[in-house]
Amino acid sequence: MNAPGTVRLARISVLVAILAPLLFFCACRRDGKGTLRTTDSLLHEALPAGRDFAFASGSQEFLDPAKVAETAGHHLMMNVFEGLYVYNRGDGPPVPAMASGVAVSADGLTYTFTLRPGITWSNGRPISAQDFVWSWRRVLDPKTASRSAQLLWFIRGAKAFNEGVEPDPDKVGVHALDPSTLRVELANPTPFFLHLLCEMPFVPTPREEVERWGDQWPQPEHIVSNGPFVLAEFHPRKWAVLQRNPRYYDVGNVYLETIHIYDTEDEQTAFEWYEVGKTQWHGDVGLPMEQVPLLREAGRVDFRTDPKLCSYYFSIRVDRPPFDDPRVRRAIALAIDRERLALHVLRGGQIVSSGAVPDLFGVTHGYHVLQSETFNPEKARALLAEAGYPRGVGLPPVEFYFNTGEGHRVIAEYVQRNLQENLGIRVQLANMEWGTLLKTLLAGRFSIGRSSWCADYPDPLTFLEVFESDSKSNYSGYKSPEYDEVIAAIRREPDLHRRNTDLRRAEEILARDLPFLPMYHYTWSYLIRPYVLGYENHMQDEHPLKYVRYATPQEWERIRHGEAIHLAPLPGELTPTGGG
Repeated sequence: MNAPGTVRLARISVLVAILAPLLFFCACRRDGKGTLRTTDSLLHEALPAGRDFAFASGSQEFLDPAKVAETAGHHLMMNVFEGLYVYNRGDGPPVPAMASGVAVSADGLTYTFTLRPGITWSNGRPISAQDFVWSWRRVLDPKTASRSAQLLWFIRGAKAFNEGVEPDPDKVGVHALDPSTLRVELANPTPFFLHLLCEMPFVPTPREEVERWGDQWPQPEHIVSNGPFVLAEFHPRKWAVLQRNPRYYDVGNVYLETIHIYDTEDEQTAFEWYEVGKTQWHGDVGLPMEQVPLLREAGRVDFRTDPKLCSYYFSIRVDRPPFDDPRVRRAIALAIDRERLALHVLRGGQIVSSGAVPDLFGVTHGYHVLQSETFNPEKARALLAEAGYPRGVGLPPVEFYFNTGEGHRVIAEYVQRNLQENLGIRVQLANMEWGTLLKTLLAGRFSIGRSSWCADYPDPLTFLEVFESDSKSNYSGYKSPEYDEVIAAIRREPDLHRRNTDLRRAEEILARDLPFLPMYHYTWSYLIRPYVLGYENHMQDEHPLKYVRYATPQEWERIRHGEAIHLAPLPGELTPTGGG
């Protein structure tokens, strides 16, 4: 999934907030601009009187689940719509939502889902299996232009229909056997298919409203949804309000009544909102860069750092001179000291990367990523000279595009210095809002542009298929029949050992061709009030707010005395029954 700070991107920025005088303070550390709150002041807060929850988020590009592809839109709409399965609380297996169960054929190719009895849209209209068929076909319809359609390509016939090769939607392997039974036929065995079903393009959307209101159907005055919350207000670039959905099938277990989502792309603003109590979670905007080591040092009770299945990199247009020469791309990659960037500049625990795949699949898949060359300025200079640009002579200035955010600016300036000092390359920085950058990347109107990818499902393939020739997220314009063939082999291969061999081969090809500049793999540092329960570490950074509640007075007292209270993952259905 694309991530603006994390499209799921870690945005990072500067300095600490000046706190409102009504907050509690102790002797605190100062950074020259304000005072950092302490654990003691946080633990002396009163529990909220109501059941409102608030967080900061970047601007949503789309509200239509078929088109949502970035973090801000995802964090909003995942609470408004639900598919057959939803993410667990924490890293547990997917949890049935609109489905009450599933049967899987012996060959792993056919999934037969039974819908939960009595599920309805927010207007009371029953939800049927045909709603899923229509919605999934709509995502795949080329006219929808969904950037997330590729997630459905695991379904038989989906890729051909999405690309216009096969115009008949009935050839796509998803059919309603009756109002409560949905049959899905896959192109290849896909062990992570239930995880995929938690993603936005797999939720049902209301056909009547979509056809009646067109692009305006997701607006509050028209929207009909099926999730734990409904969209009550939406003011672009200002705020959104969600209200608990009284017709949600599990409404009795949804604690929060109202959710306020405040729009900003400024890390300092989001941090200040949190510090003065406007929000309970600082949000998906990222923490100010200079705050992270201070918060870690102070041992703030509300500060957490979690590993995250996300990669930060720069896309390179491989069809634009001089970057059509792989020696130039490799020289640039070898001239950037990524270890120093992570350890001494960002200081957020980021993992230096030499490829696209985070090294977090050792236990689950037995796969450890390729370790390729990182910082080698001498070799970089030799490669650049070999390409005809000794010490950068003859090379025109290189434009680096990045989106608003202090952390992105710091990284871009760091790369700028490295390339100037180590290769003599002049770099011109171009800053723009995330939406503008995304349009620029999609149009291919750039040489080097900031990108990132966060896992759509817990498998190395999610990071590698981005660079397929026909991937809608392949901003580099990279086309390699050799690479495409290996990715196709990974999708077909059920044997884990042989599959890992193919994964390694794909990484080797990317390391050779370098259509991107790998920078680091994410950790996610964030702030959340210590009385907020149910927001558990999740490798994909997925946190359905229907699981969130506030501590009881008794639990709050235990927390104040240093006890950590975590709610266990819910029972999921990762290993479905046979048959079907």
